[in-house]
Amino acid sequence: MILDASALAGSVPPKADVVVIGSGPAGIVVALEMARSGAEVLVIESGLQSFSERIQKLADASNYDRDLHAPMSMTTRRQVGGTSTIWGGRCVPYDPIDFDSRTYIDNSKWPISYDELLPYYGRACTWMDCGRPIFDATEVPHLAKTLVPGLVDGDVRSTTLERWSLPTNFGHEYRLQLQNSRNIRLVTGLTCTEIVRTPSESRVDHLECRTLDGDDVKIRGGHYVLAAGGLESTRLLLASSGPDGAALGNHSDHLGRWYMSHLEGVIANVRFTTPPRQTLFDYERDVDEVFVRRRLSFSREFQHERQLPNVVAWLANPDLADPKHASGILSFVYLALSSPLGKYLAPDAQRLSLKGERIPGSPYGEAEQGPVSEHLKNIIRQPFATARFMFSFGIRRFLPRRKSPGFFVYSPENVYPLQYHGEHRPHRESRVTLADDRDELGMAKLRIDIRFSEEDVNGVIAAHQCWDEYLRRTGCGRVEYLHDDLADAIRTRAGGGFHQIGTTRMSTNPDDGVVDADLAVHGVENLFVVSSSTFVTSGQANSTLLIVMLAVRLADHLRELDGTDSITDGS
Repeated sequence: MILDASALAGSVPPKADVVVIGSGPAGIVVALEMARSGAEVLVIESGLQSFSERIQKLADASNYDRDLHAPMSMTTRRQVGGTSTIWGGRCVPYDPIDFDSRTYIDNSKWPISYDELLPYYGRACTWMDCGRPIFDATEVPHLAKTLVPGLVDGDVRSTTLERWSLPTNFGHEYRLQLQNSRNIRLVTGLTCTEIVRTPSESRVDHLECRTLDGDDVKIRGGHYVLAAGGLESTRLLLASSGPDGAALGNHSDHLGRWYMSHLEGVIANVRFTTPPRQTLFDYERDVDEVFVRRRLSFSREFQHERQLPNVVAWLANPDLADPKHASGILSFVYLALSSPLGKYLAPDAQRLSLKGERIPGSPYGEAEQGPVSEHLKNIIRQPFATARFMFSFGIRRFLPRRKSPGFFVYSPENVYPLQYHGEHRPHRESRVTLADDRDELGMAKLRIDIRFSEEDVNGVIAAHQCWDEYLRRTGCGRVEYLHDDLADAIRTRAGGGFHQIGTTRMSTNPDDGVVDADLAVHGVENLFVVSSSTFVTSGQANSTLLIVMLAVRLADHLRELDGTDSITDGS
């Protein structure tokens, strides 16, 4: 059942076995998993089923460096479906090395292992509709085994895959299941403003919630699952009182710290010396017709040997905004994104960055924007290729249920921008705190202080050097740098906001983090956080797949608790 918060006015305060705060991918997966096993589930969503600018403004941060962090309006969504409503659909797993003990990366110890997560890959991929949990081209029979001829896997691998979801807008994809479930009530337009503990302080007693119309609602449950996104989940804990007046979960001064994102951008081209037509520069399809794409990565052993952070790269398009690329296709896409229809073609962050505007945390850097006349000349010089693209890509992008994630243009010179996506190391002073000013509901806004170090920058440079060494050694090509000062180019592109990692980190010991290995807040037995904020390291992967894996794992854990102790205890 889906109902608006106004339906609760004057009614008996609702109760449930499991109360979920947030209806993004994590919240929806936990809710549906638990409902299928018979639990009564109440989901609280601050937003509505459609986008509301007024509600979205509740997520605005107070203070942050505009050169280092994207606006919250571009990185989050208060809406049923959460950030999946503006998600591109990329599905990438964390790697075994992310869970290894790495002495060269401080404060990187996870309380869980890679092997513990393996059983959840298949179920997570099913929820995300991204095909089988296979992320290696060598395990897909009909896919070629090399990116270019002769580039066999060794220290550098070119067979690791990313998978692409539909992309799955969880609010749309699972709306009927949420609506028709007898065990789920999804309440929209209701914002949780405080998590209130019992007098004994070992359990949550209830949630204080509020509507924009000024109605206050108390909600009680057996277990509480905080799934409001990385920074918003952290913000709610900071706004809730724990022992001795400290913020809930801040028993050891880790709450809000260790804020990570990723480093991404382009500082080099790769020039292959192999036959250009044999380069796998575009998307491929696996046996289930799911889109997959290759990336350059490093073997686990090589990363340990060279003490490299986890960094990957893939072949990209030249900057669309600069007409010097001389491509009618790229110029057409640039003009389309720049037109009044552009806002319907791509989310704001992607659209603006592809147009050449500087968006911190986006893979595309600020680019020279040539005059429209030069773009039109490119199209006129290549009318047939551009027309074919318009027709074929339009069909692939807008008509099928499983849409093409994007496009890449062929390079006759066999030269492609090399887009990197790398690990942002944990830094204790990279953090979020509460500011003095408040949103419309009276909640303190966030102050964001994200930090990148020279070690982060040097790791990206070292990765490029290793790719260049390997390409030259195998006789397949070389890396050609685009800047004299690589470190400065990486710093200029560094930014955060799209992947919100680390601010409620997992730990075995309460002294070392906010939540335990089962995602329960240390010392609060019935409050769980399922979010990228619980990740200890950022790895090379974007966060969504691991978030859903942890959501499935948490649902299994809650079912285990139900078998040993009444799930409605304390309700």
